Amino acid sequence: MTDAADAVVIGSGPNGLVAAALLARAGWSVTVVERNDVAGGAVASAPLTLPGYVHDPFSAFYGLLHFSPVFRELELYRRVQWASFELAAGAMVAPGRSAAVRTDPALTAAAIDGCAPGDGEAWTELYGWWTRVGRQFLNVIINPIPSVGPTARFALAAGVRGVIETTKMALAPTSAVARERFSSDEAQALFAAGISHSDVSVNDPGGLPEAMALAMVAQSHNMPVPVGGAGRLASGLAGAVTDAGGRILTGHEVTHVVVQGKRAVGVETADGLSLRARRAVLADTGPRRLFLGMVGTDHLPSSFVDGVHRFRYGSGIFKVDLALDGPVRWNGVDLDRCGVVHLTGNLDSMARTSAQVATGELPDAPMLVVGQPTVADPSRAPDAGHVLWIETHVPPRPNAGPWSEVCDRFLETVLDRLEAHAPGVRSSIRGHAVHTPPDLEALNPNLVDGDLGGGSNALDQQLVFRPVAGWFRYSTPIRGLYLCSASTHPGGGVHGMVGRNCARRVLRDALIRRV
Repeated sequence: MTDAADAVVIGSGPNGLVAAALLARAGWSVTVVERNDVAGGAVASAPLTLPGYVHDPFSAFYGLLHFSPVFRELELYRRVQWASFELAAGAMVAPGRSAAVRTDPALTAAAIDGCAPGDGEAWTELYGWWTRVGRQFLNVIINPIPSVGPTARFALAAGVRGVIETTKMALAPTSAVARERFSSDEAQALFAAGISHSDVSVNDPGGLPEAMALAMVAQSHNMPVPVGGAGRLASGLAGAVTDAGGRILTGHEVTHVVVQGKRAVGVETADGLSLRARRAVLADTGPRRLFLGMVGTDHLPSSFVDGVHRFRYGSGIFKVDLALDGPVRWNGVDLDRCGVVHLTGNLDSMARTSAQVATGELPDAPMLVVGQPTVADPSRAPDAGHVLWIETHVPPRPNAGPWSEVCDRFLETVLDRLEAHAPGVRSSIRGHAVHTPPDLEALNPNLVDGDLGGGSNALDQQLVFRPVAGWFRYSTPIRGLYLCSASTHPGGGVHGMVGRNCARRVLRDALIRRV
């Protein structure tokens, strides 16, 4: 079978679907090719435990998506029903010691001030900076590099001194800024909790923008969840593609990008399907899988191939989904109403845990990111039931042995830590599902070594260095071939900006060629 479209998109992760939708809206014929039977990539829902319980195996909370222009442009406010929380996010440094982001910034500040006088004022000042300058700074980060419009708006909002101070702050370790601004361990942990979503330590430079963005977006946009599970978001993104005239082919794994005359002209699948791309091929895949596998090194400059080999993935994720027969009783103020609870410890313990993971050790006090989607969306569980979504960073290949041997022991460590902060939770567990880093990669080959971020967030793999130094604007050495996955700028997280940025680059290149 041979078919043709203006653009062929490899992979139906959120970035691939966003790119496909925007190209189709621009009048292009677009075909998305997906190996799995359902579109969405790491945006999915599944009945992992017991009947009636709906779990999200991968991503689950979408504050950054609500901040992103993709949310408005693809009308995801209409395509998906959303639910939000009374408290968006919280952090616990120890049982009985917590802080949380409430819907009203004044209430957040008042609660934090109870941890240490002055911390509430510091939160108010930080959120004031966010509303005046920080939003514009985040827009600079998530748009292509360089991005004239967002940069000009940021410079206008911040002024010369503000630009210098913001840039300096962005390069500082998260722990340094947290200690500079807040006195209490609780407020410091709340500010820094977002770092637990990445492989970067609180003591590493370059991790602050992600941590601060998650904290401030939680304050301004909450941590919304799709009613009925993350799969509803996947359906909404797929609908944006098909409503614009694009099509999605599931159950077909692309194994080869056809290159003729140094140009990508189509793709071939494992089951013999051949698709011709008249104008472009976009790949929502990892760089190694694309360039070393589907394309082949014979078509690429040796310096670029070397860069692909040097691309690093971050730490893996150990994912636990629990079916509970009742709500969690947290040993923390109002956390029963909180969307995402971060069990971080203080800044020093956060740094220690990251160091253990980086050296191959299974952490003895893992940083747990615990999501409670049924607090806002009770439709995901039977009456009185709840689901818990837990992830924690781990070494992809532990020193203690393969995951098949250490999984059960580490699960006990995770559940013991959860029980210490939420007494009685273990007795309410009615079912559980566990995914180790190898399990996650088996489910989705983009999650190499269980890395949900598409590559390390270390400073040398951000901005102009992602995925290969100098190749950060989605084009590749193969004409007509573009990379639109989280492995390129601005990286991981379900915000759709990689897909948006890539689609705009493709359209611009096509316009230039016509001229």
